[in-house]
Amino acid sequence: MPEFTRVDRSRPVCKHLRTKALHAYGADTHDAFHTSRSSSYQCLATCFVTGPDRGLCVPEACQPSRSCFKAR
Repeated sequence: MPEFTRVDRSRPVCKHLRTKALHAYGADTHDAFHTSRSSSYQCLATCFVTGPDRGLCVPEACQPSRSCFKAR
């Protein structure tokens, strides 16, 4: 498993947010908490790059303030 920078567990992330790294390395991947320029993000609820509310799917945006957010 590659070494990622320290994961900030105080920041919530929607359980529907996915990136290839999350599937390959698990819930502790850095990409689940901070947007990576080398990753693309998708929403499991829509299977697209935007969520049900049409907002962009990236860790910084997939937060409790969105109507479609589900805690993981």
